[in-house]
Amino acid sequence: MSYPSRPPSSQWPSGPGVSGDPWGPGDRRRRRWITRILIVIAFVASISIVAYVVDRGVSWVQERSTTSTTQAAENPTIRVVISSGMTATQVGKVLEEEGVIESSSAFVDLVKSRGSEGKLRPGTYRFASDLELIEVVDALERGEGSSSFRLTIPEGLAISQTAELLDEEGTINGDDYADLASKPEEFVVPAVGGEVPEVTTLEGLLFPSTYFLLIGDGATELIGAQLAAFEAKTASLPWEKAEALGLTPYEVVVVASLIEKEASIAKERPLISAVIRNRIKEDMTLGIDATVRYAVDKWTGPLTSEDLEVDSPYNTRIFKGLPPTPICSPGVDALRAALEPAAVDYLYYVLEDTDGNHFFTADYEEFLQAKENAPSQ
Repeated sequence: MSYPSRPPSSQWPSGPGVSGDPWGPGDRRRRRWITRILIVIAFVASISIVAYVVDRGVSWVQERSTTSTTQAAENPTIRVVISSGMTATQVGKVLEEEGVIESSSAFVDLVKSRGSEGKLRPGTYRFASDLELIEVVDALERGEGSSSFRLTIPEGLAISQTAELLDEEGTINGDDYADLASKPEEFVVPAVGGEVPEVTTLEGLLFPSTYFLLIGDGATELIGAQLAAFEAKTASLPWEKAEALGLTPYEVVVVASLIEKEASIAKERPLISAVIRNRIKEDMTLGIDATVRYAVDKWTGPLTSEDLEVDSPYNTRIFKGLPPTPICSPGVDALRAALEPAAVDYLYYVLEDTDGNHFFTADYEEFLQAKENAPSQ
């Protein structure tokens, strides 16, 4: 098969505006404009695609962030203080109240089945809210996530004395502690004998014990731990005896604080408790110098005549009855002695030797004689 041959170039039209190329200048311009339009369309499409991808990426990140935040909100860490000497039952109660576990009885059963009653370590823990019961027990046995430093608050210290101790230790600011301890409205005041007292100070309710705190904890955390410990450690005391003594549970704490400051020998606590009770019954002033020291904030050195005459409701040399608040933080033994005074008729006691023993009597003349022989304080 044969095809007609292309005519020689000389046979293509010629003349102005016409060349030998089959695409004239007008056609080339149209082609360039079409090309440019296609490029613009492709560019716009590319930008749109990139914008879409970026938008979806941002949305994905936000969704992931929201999910993470929601999960964090749903599973927060819970701060729990486990004090020294707490029983498995007390630990279980705290964990249940704080929402770490669902059942304190199940906790106690598991602890007993593992023989772990004496292995639960005191400390300040941070638990996730979705832990299994066995994970909580494991953490308490290992002390995992607990304290970073240890702080011991002795029995019988007033708030001002504790503040000084904290400054000496250098772990917590003493001024912050003293300031916050005067603001009970900022804390959960513990129940005393089953009822929460209305108080103007936390004096007497800041339980003396050894505390395990986390690095970064301050006065707020320490006070919170002390208040929680007070309720846990004193719940089993025979508070029902307060009514027979003519005292409210809070007044029992006041009496216990006086006993804690006055007694150096354990066996003397019920005796000093009896003297306080007997003198109140006899409508006598208590005459306890520790209350005067509290009034003038002077815990060392001899009291001056001016100190002893200070016009303060804490001056039990002048004013009858109990001081308005406790004067220190009593321990469990002093609280028990306040609830269970000895069955004696003593009205007086005086220091007998430098070991802290006192001479007790119901006779004023015997008291005066013993006072003459008392060692200087």
